[in-house]
Amino acid sequence: MEKHVKLTKSSAAALTATAAVALSMLAAPAAFAQGGDGGGSGGGGGGRKLGPAVSTSGTGTLGSPWTLKSQHDDDGPGLVAGEEFEINTPAGHVWTVTLADNGNPFFSQDVTADATGLKAMSKAADTGTDQHMTAHAVDKATGEVVDGAVDLPAI
Repeated sequence: MEKHVKLTKSSAAALTATAAVALSMLAAPAAFAQGGDGGGSGGGGGGRKLGPAVSTSGTGTLGSPWTLKSQHDDDGPGLVAGEEFEINTPAGHVWTVTLADNGNPFFSQDVTADATGLKAMSKAADTGTDQHMTAHAVDKATGEVVDGAVDLPAI
């Protein structure tokens, strides 16, 4: 015996809205980039921090100071290795930034600095092994290059 379900306009609208929200959550990027301080706590996520953070800093080929940080986090899906990269650079400078995990890029885009500099954050899947997190950036106007790397131990 076959049963038919009759949807009212309000139940059909609710179903459509629920599907749209679910799809938008799946399509949301796992990255954040902006000029300056995005108010994040570092590591590319807002979940519970796991294990010790690692960081390094230096200067680019034309002297711009930079910092690279990484830490395990649970704001996945699943566990992730978050990465945060900051460059103290003048407002308006556009940098091509690539973040990679064990040589595999997981973030690559142009980022424009604001008055407080540049910040790029993203996350890669936690592999359960030591992870070599790298950042590479090139200022499109000056050609300055920044390269940094940290080793994030497995937890």
